[in-house]
Amino acid sequence: MGIPFSVYILIVVALISYFVLNHTTFGRKIYAVGGNDVATELSGISSKKIKMAAYAISGLTAALAGIVLASMNQQAISKAAAGYENDVLTAIVVGGTSLMGGEGSLQGAMFGALLVGMINNGLRLMGIPSTYHSVVKGIVIIVAVAIDAYSRYKNSGLQRNRTPARKKCNPSA
Repeated sequence: MGIPFSVYILIVVALISYFVLNHTTFGRKIYAVGGNDVATELSGISSKKIKMAAYAISGLTAALAGIVLASMNQQAISKAAAGYENDVLTAIVVGGTSLMGGEGSLQGAMFGALLVGMINNGLRLMGIPSTYHSVVKGIVIIVAVAIDAYSRYKNSGLQRNRTPARKKCNPSA
């Protein structure tokens, strides 16, 4: 059908991840440990086991991504994915995952990855030198983190009332 096999792998892994994170107790425990591992320990969940399992799954998906990248490049060298960490960080932050942990969604990460791909493609099509690509992605990260920090601050109830209280005038005095 003209669709690369790597897209099928992406869809299968995304569907499995979505199901595990949103419809199993293991997924809820992962979100809980990401939000506050001390609180999950106090509630009876072994955060060490959850972290070990999460790192093992992360390693498995990283190995799968390495296999897909090696098959696309038709060579397996250690520096094949050098520079992708900036793209991944940009995709995750733009997708709504908090750098503080405990928040985020697979849909947001997929949206972020799509947006980063569009940014990369747009920068190439506009003929912008590749040395400036990381600068643009850095600006996108800074804006996304600033928006996240502002929304956390606004929803925390810690902001001040910027308008001073008006003094009541006593007309009889």
